[in-house]
Amino acid sequence: MTIDDFIENFAFAIEAEENTLTPETRFKELPNWDSLNTLAVIAMADADYGISLTGTDIQNSQTIGDLMRITQERLG
Repeated sequence: MTIDDFIENFAFAIEAEENTLTPETRFKELPNWDSLNTLAVIAMADADYGISLTGTDIQNSQTIGDLMRITQERLG
């Protein structure tokens, strides 16, 4: 998994423009971020990576890079 792949999947999940996102993007500050996007990211992690992200994981993360690190740790 590369950061570009993760950002592509993340952007698709929350219906955002991929080219506006970076690993440093503070996703909760995005104009379209809401509670439904939390569920979309949890579903993306399950469907695309076969791992479970929790609402707490997302709440405790600040950037897209943070979420990717959690995903990589769970992938082993």
